[in-house]
Amino acid sequence: GVRADPGRPLCRKAKDLRKEHRLKKKQKRQQLSQPKALEKFINEYLPDSPLLHFEVRLVPVNDDDPQFRATYEQLAVLYACYQMAVRGDSPAECNESEAETPTDGPEVGYGSFHQQYWLDGHIVAVGVVDILPICVSSIYLYYHPDFASLSLGSYSALRSVAFTRHLQKQSPKLCYYYLGFYIHSCPKMRYKGQYQPSDLLCPETYVFVPIESCIPSLEQTHYARFNQEPDAGNEHGTLLGQLGGSVLILHGLDILPYAQKQKGSNDETEVEQYASLMGQVCAERILLYRA
Repeated sequence: GVRADPGRPLCRKAKDLRKEHRLKKKQKRQQLSQPKALEKFINEYLPDSPLLHFEVRLVPVNDDDPQFRATYEQLAVLYACYQMAVRGDSPAECNESEAETPTDGPEVGYGSFHQQYWLDGHIVAVGVVDILPICVSSIYLYYHPDFASLSLGSYSALRSVAFTRHLQKQSPKLCYYYLGFYIHSCPKMRYKGQYQPSDLLCPETYVFVPIESCIPSLEQTHYARFNQEPDAGNEHGTLLGQLGGSVLILHGLDILPYAQKQKGSNDETEVEQYASLMGQVCAERILLYRA
């Protein structure tokens, strides 16, 4: 025709097209390399129309709770199945705490809970957790052996981290996830150090130290002081009277110092021994349950 067709794209050099293609690939790689928020990572693997229905429920470990009562038989069967298949327990060993509502804590309250993992109406795994003033503590996880290939231990840890972040929005001081004891000489316990960032509690000063600094010492000996500051930890061994009643207890629906507990208590000796073993730092972070 007389002039170029306006509907067709402009002609471009092959060199420019290759350059643009390389730039787009580079930008795509950079996007993929960016770290994702944990919540986004979890939700990406939950399609809009799944073949199976999956959900996680948080249920108080409380005989008065209707959800706990309704699922107790399933929990007992699943626990026995897990203990015998994975832990090697006998049937006789698989025989069969309550949550409190704080005034300034998370909506679900403090105490022991079950994170129930449901798949198409059946409980396939249960994570036992404690919700404490500054952390969510994992106590135990058991699951149906048929789902062992899904790495439910790692998945439940990620869900618990996301759950901790959710609770922190309600109670800012609740900001840590506690995986329990780390035993460097036990291969089954070393996996806890794979989650980053990760800290170990110094057994003498009760100060958390990055695990990278602790590993060299644990390679040399089974016991080590991680915090190298010479004056740290002097408060360890302080008695109840010197603590000024700062031992925190879970009493009724409230968290309060032991000194404010009801008069007539006959457990002062026991609590004093507890305070002397815990030290002031831990006594102010952990709740001692008293009815």
